[in-house]
Amino acid sequence: EHQHSEHQHGGHDHGGHDHGGGMGMPGGLPMADVGPDRDGLTLDRLRVPLGPVLPDWPAGLVVEVVLQGDVVQEATARILDRAGQAQGSFWDAPDADRARRAAARHLDGLARLLGTAGWADPAATARHLRDELLSGAPVGPLRLRTEALVATVRRSRTLRRMLRGVGRGVAGVDTLLAARLSALESAATDLDRPTSPVGGAGWGAGEPGIDELAELLVGAELAAARLIVAAVDPDTDRLPTDHTGHVHRG
Repeated sequence: EHQHSEHQHGGHDHGGHDHGGGMGMPGGLPMADVGPDRDGLTLDRLRVPLGPVLPDWPAGLVVEVVLQGDVVQEATARILDRAGQAQGSFWDAPDADRARRAAARHLDGLARLLGTAGWADPAATARHLRDELLSGAPVGPLRLRTEALVATVRRSRTLRRMLRGVGRGVAGVDTLLAARLSALESAATDLDRPTSPVGGAGWGAGEPGIDELAELLVGAELAAARLIVAAVDPDTDRLPTDHTGHVHRG
């Protein structure tokens, strides 16, 4: 049975640690200070750590945000040290398995976003399809079920309304979801031709790094920030552990 997907891609433990270094409050929350918000009012500033162990959260990613109200004013993103871990992305594969791995990677990302958005049943379907692909199940039924899942997600007006306006520009969550569905659809088509050239399992050269991810989070509400992380879904296996992205509102 494939273990990587449960441990490193989509675990279901809850956690988080206070990395702020300040005085703690009961329950592990840090003490708040104050500062002006975007409307010129003075609101509490609270440092909140997200990750590395959260439902539908990229493996090894730690994001620390400074909130005023529920709006992210500062964001710092980093990858935990992976000393002793094999280098390279789990989703890379020999040519014979590239179509399976590409489709599984996009199903993994889709499951993360749907789970974060609270759409549990399609998220579970995406995870099951991912695991079946990685276990070597016959591709014919998997391709048909994957195409049906893509159609279901595209038809959801509720999901479109929820995601509209979250994120900015080409990194808008609805735009990222549309790109993810198109990439998954293409990879599913290639399942019948596993040795044919297919696109990479990730977003390619334009895949955001942790600097870009931190920048996208600044100005977002906390609930939207979780959706942005899930939509970007950085391949943390590919990102360096010796760099921290930090962005604050000027």
